[in-house]
Amino acid sequence: MNAEPTTAEVVAALASIETQRREMEKQSGVPTSCGWALGKLHELLPRERKSPGTNAESTALRANIAAATAAIEKLRKLAQITGQRATRKGRPWHQQKP
Repeated sequence: MNAEPTTAEVVAALASIETQRREMEKQSGVPTSCGWALGKLHELLPRERKSPGTNAESTALRANIAAATAAIEKLRKLAQITGQRATRKGRPWHQQKP
């Protein structure tokens, strides 16, 4: 686990993105909501990659990047799992493997 503290600003941004993604998922499905959220998370990273001025800022920066990266990986896995399920369900019965 990450022992460095993530800043409150990034925690709030990640929570907001996830909340909006879940709302979008209800309307548009998991793949669309994951794609949107991944875009938002990638937008968050460049802001967090600015060179810090102090060691404390450097520690927070690493923690923020780690938190955003973990959220990206989680969404990628969710999108991949959901996509695989959709593919399996979408196959005609005669093409399914035993």
